[in-house]
Amino acid sequence: MMELGAAPIQLLPAVLVGLVGGTLVGLTGVGAGSVIAAGLLVAFPTLDAKLIVGSATAQAVVMKLFGVLARRRWQFREGRLGVAMALGAIPMAMAGAWASSLIGGDVLRPIMAVVLLIVGLVLVAQAVPRGADGPTSSRIEDEAAPDPKHAHLGIVGALVGFVAGMTSIGTGTLFVSALIGPLRMDAHRAVAVALLAGMMTLIVSGATHALLGHVDVVLAGGVLLGSVPGVLLGTATSRRLTVGALRGTIGAGIAVAAVVALARLGR
Repeated sequence: MMELGAAPIQLLPAVLVGLVGGTLVGLTGVGAGSVIAAGLLVAFPTLDAKLIVGSATAQAVVMKLFGVLARRRWQFREGRLGVAMALGAIPMAMAGAWASSLIGGDVLRPIMAVVLLIVGLVLVAQAVPRGADGPTSSRIEDEAAPDPKHAHLGIVGALVGFVAGMTSIGTGTLFVSALIGPLRMDAHRAVAVALLAGMMTLIVSGATHALLGHVDVVLAGGVLLGSVPGVLLGTATSRRLTVGALRGTIGAGIAVAAVVALARLGR
């Protein structure tokens, strides 16, 4: 256990948070920021929110690298699309990371909780069956649709990048939500694109957080010990599972964690 100010950092809770988050990233592309940030907010209620953001961002670089490499064998042709999205996200992620350094922890923590609540509700809404077609399944391929324009991907990347840089939330959840929603991309390919774009974005925002002193090595290392085996496990089983109900469950869990984090603010 390491003391940082008044906040004790214990490895076991961090490892467990990383394991859950990494597994969900491998399954659905969701969890690198949203699930892990929600878990850390609940597990370490007195820890400076800047350290939670920076540490979650730094470990996510390595976790997403393993996720990208694990999915390469499926040849989703995500390279150019992921780069286009990352080119929009990277400069705004740097701006978001810098903005977080100007915001006090007592302000940043409720901002994170509100973003988590919105993300959770979006995921729940996306899991609701639409019309006669029913819920989307990861085992059912949508009709072939043209790839979204690179300019559209860059715009989405820029919008998500700032939120992700400031809160560590969004490079999985919001990227995937935009790709399978407005941009109408197949769910499996959307996860592959989001993982690649997210990894590239997080390299820059993670380095920015490190330079600003927002990364705690013990916390990031503990989460990483759980998230790497988790993302490999989730990726190995992702092609066999229906993701609609799972994504809704994840969203509900994130929303609950956000409410818990908000409730703890007044204590």
